[in-house]
Amino acid sequence: MAKFSVGSLDEGEGSSSRYQKRRRMDRQPQTDSTETVSEEIDHVDEETDIRDPDYLVFLSNQEVPFEEEQENDAEDEEEDEDEAGYGVEEGGVNNTSDEEMDDLVVEPGTNESISVTLTDPEVFDCPICYESLSSPVFQCENGHIACSSCCTKIMNKCPSCCLPIGYNRCRAIEKVLESIKVKCRNTKYGCKETTSFSKKLDHAKTCHHAPCSCPMSDCNFVGSCTQLYKHFRDEHENSSVQFQHNKVFQITLNVDDTSLFLQEEKDGVVFILNNRIDCLANSISVCCIAPSTKERFCYDIVAKYGRSIITYQSYTKNIQSRIDNQPSSNILLLPAYSFGHSRQLKLKICIRHHG
Repeated sequence: MAKFSVGSLDEGEGSSSRYQKRRRMDRQPQTDSTETVSEEIDHVDEETDIRDPDYLVFLSNQEVPFEEEQENDAEDEEEDEDEAGYGVEEGGVNNTSDEEMDDLVVEPGTNESISVTLTDPEVFDCPICYESLSSPVFQCENGHIACSSCCTKIMNKCPSCCLPIGYNRCRAIEKVLESIKVKCRNTKYGCKETTSFSKKLDHAKTCHHAPCSCPMSDCNFVGSCTQLYKHFRDEHENSSVQFQHNKVFQITLNVDDTSLFLQEEKDGVVFILNNRIDCLANSISVCCIAPSTKERFCYDIVAKYGRSIITYQSYTKNIQSRIDNQPSSNILLLPAYSFGHSRQLKLKICIRHHG
């Protein structure tokens, strides 16, 4: 609603006109033009016709005081901010919530890492050998890729389109493989290593936290070798022979025993003495439950029967489960009659750290 100042009727004679009103406005003090008018047009001179076109033009030409314009502008700005969904507190402080800030678009070009969900893990596998890709990666002219070892096996002929392959590197895939960082697959067993995707297989081969299974046939425990040693001591201590490194200890082996479990008292390392029974001889060897990357041990076995003494030295084989406990090429062969009528044989063993 437009507002303006009005004067008393006795300021002019006769009927009210737009010219008289303009003169009255001109005679108003300058300070009155910036003050808010306290009265609205509630009463109009009876002789003034508000439908007079000249009168309506006069109303439209009236200027709104400067302070009132500022108030209207401020209200418009507040309405615009409310529509945009952002608020500003007094003093110019941004009142945007944390959730709204998180939704703001981050300009590209930053060096921050991002989390990506890979819905098809096989996309980074070689389509020929199905092993994880690692640099260098080659491609043919049609864009089919292959790992370097497969290029040699297929005689540098792409199996998809028969074009040559193995001469042009696929730099884009190689860069992606180097950029992607993955956690070790043995994270749940205690490994905290993070490697690039192209090097994950290399790390897996040397990871000390590779899972090992409990050698007891009725136990399904799986864990790192350290976890397994603690489990074996807590759950199967009575099923093993306790010994100390670098010290000779004696065991009694029955002719039909397929295995004996040995556990070191201090480190808790678990060993298996295997006895493979054949028609004419028994094959004896010692293996250690540990990843292949762990250190190997050397051992001595002394077998005495009748007037014969056999001394055997060898190195332990590292295995991660009973399935891996296959006959080793390093074995001690004992004739079947060495067990005598008692069908038992006493063995003296000493296990030492290698080197």
